[in-house]
Amino acid sequence: MSNLKWLLIGIAVLLGLYALLQVRESGYTTPTGQVFPEDTDGIYKVEMMAEGDSLTLQKKDLEWSIVGYDTLKVRDHRITALFEQVLKVSRETPMTDNADNWSKYAVDDAMGTHVKIYNAKDELLTYAVFGRSSTDWARNYVRIGDGPEVYLTDRSIVYQVSTDATFWGEKPPEPAPTAVDSADAAPVPTVVDSTKVGDEG
Repeated sequence: MSNLKWLLIGIAVLLGLYALLQVRESGYTTPTGQVFPEDTDGIYKVEMMAEGDSLTLQKKDLEWSIVGYDTLKVRDHRITALFEQVLKVSRETPMTDNADNWSKYAVDDAMGTHVKIYNAKDELLTYAVFGRSSTDWARNYVRIGDGPEVYLTDRSIVYQVSTDATFWGEKPPEPAPTAVDSADAAPVPTVVDSTKVGDEG
């Protein structure tokens, strides 16, 4: 009976140690989650601001345009990258929850790259500020909304959030001149030499 007692005590101790380890490990796990809404179909406007410059992309009738740059045609591959990469960025490791440290991670108002997205009713959906990492070029820092927390992202997207209009758009090609069909061309009038007409008389 004593052997069974010691066996049960041993099992209880092992279970206790396992539970303790699980609790300790959970303290080191980092929260993950997308910075922007998963449903991107409801996004109709994207504002980007960096270093005093700003640029706005807007969707109307399923077509994207650059606000204030009507002469530029939006590059389709830039919009694809915006939705498949930039708006899919996720936050990972928490870095700080102290707003005094924002400048250290380049996510303060002056140094950060600001991205705001809106729905069709022009209501703000998400506001995030990204900062470049000086040690990890493959990832950025981000703070979301009014929260003080700064996270490391799972990828670098700052270079894809440009405020340069020519990054997003290009001048459409000039229309090709229309070829004139010789059959449709008007006949060239015959010029009569008046001096020769007089000689014939």
